[in-house]
This record gives sequence, structure tokens and C-alpha cells, in this order.
Amino acid sequence: MSRRLKSMVSGGRPVLAVNPGGVALPVVDALADAGVEALFIDCERTPVSIEGVVVLARAAQARGMAALVRSPTRDPAFLTRYLDCRIDGLVLPQVEDAAACAELVAVAKTSGRCADLFLVAQIETVAGIAALEEIAAAPGIDLILIGPNDLSHSMGLSGDAGHPQVQQAVADVAERLAALGRPFGLPVSAATAGTWVGRGARLLYSGLAPLLSPSIAALREAAA
Repeated sequence: MSRRLKSMVSGGRPVLAVNPGGVALPVVDALADAGVEALFIDCERTPVSIEGVVVLARAAQARGMAALVRSPTRDPAFLTRYLDCRIDGLVLPQVEDAAACAELVAVAKTSGRCADLFLVAQIETVAGIAALEEIAAAPGIDLILIGPNDLSHSMGLSGDAGHPQVQQAVADVAERLAALGRPFGLPVSAATAGTWVGRGARLLYSGLAPLLSPSIAALREAAA
């Protein structure tokens, strides 16, 4: 699966990754049936334990999806534990310099799976944006993930990811990465996905709640 992720991204094909929000195996089946290519296992913002990673990863892989884990830390001991779960890719949050990227690649090499793993550096702070070119040039990183929510906090805008200043910053980062020829990804919706693919996005991320909310709202309206 990891080689497939690398191939899809390097070939210019967008990959849809969905965060289920926790350990919910029936949801994994539903996402696979819907055509999702990667399960985004979020150990940073959801209560997924190391045991949960194993379960979710195997369930995703059994259904033909890649298992992509976001770590809560850059501590090599934690990163190694996730890699030992035989996941397909690893996302390192809060990256603000090339040194963090080098540490991630070093852990992957130690695991013996560096060539197979899909490694992602997440830029989501003002400091990360300031070091964008440095991070983008880091060898061994397959994709840069832009994080608007944490970026809004870093910009002093209290989690307002839709604020014009945040949206402009995200657009600027995406434009710079595209100009550098670096694959990038970011959160999208049905309304924005096509636009971002046109701008060069190769990893399209969504949580489960934003996908469900419009359908549930429509159902309630129809039943009113």
C-alpha cells in the first residue's frame, strides 16, 4: 500500500484520506466501500492507542486502503512503535525545520522500510511557513501536509481556519510548494476539492464529521 501511495502521488493522482476519529471498524468498511484510498489514523487529536493503530491499520489494509498514521510527537521511540505496526505512512505534525524531517527519515531508515514508507511533514505554524523552502527541500519526505486549524492558532486567530488571513496563508504555501514541484495536501470539502486538485494538491484530507454533517442536515430537512 505504501508503494501505491508513493506511486499515486508522484504520478499526480490525488489520494483521498479520511480520519475516522477513533477506533470504529464498521466505519473502515464503509469508507473502503465509498472508494477512500487512505485511512488517516490520528494519534495526535483522537484517543487512538498503539493497540488501536494495529487494529485500524490491519482493517484498512485488508480492504485495500493505506494506513496513514499521524504521530502526536517526533520522539523516535514513538515513531518506531508506529512503524512496527506495519503502517504504510507516517505524518509528523508541527514541523518547523528540516531537522525534524531528517529525524523522521532516520527513524524510517532504522526500521528498514524507508523505501516503502510514505513520509509526510505537516506545516501548521508561522515558524513552519517561514522555513517552508528548507522543509520542502528535505530529502526523503514524500509530501507536505498543510494544517489550517493549528496555523490559525499560531497566527493568533483562535482556531478560525476560515479566516481570510489563514486562507490566504494556506493559498500562499500551496502556491510556493507547487512552484517548487513538491506534492502537498490539505483539508478539503466537496466544494473545494476540485479547486485544490487544480492547484496541485495530491492528498485530500477530511475528518468523518464534515462528510456526515451535510447528509444528516439534508435528511433532517427532508424529514421536517
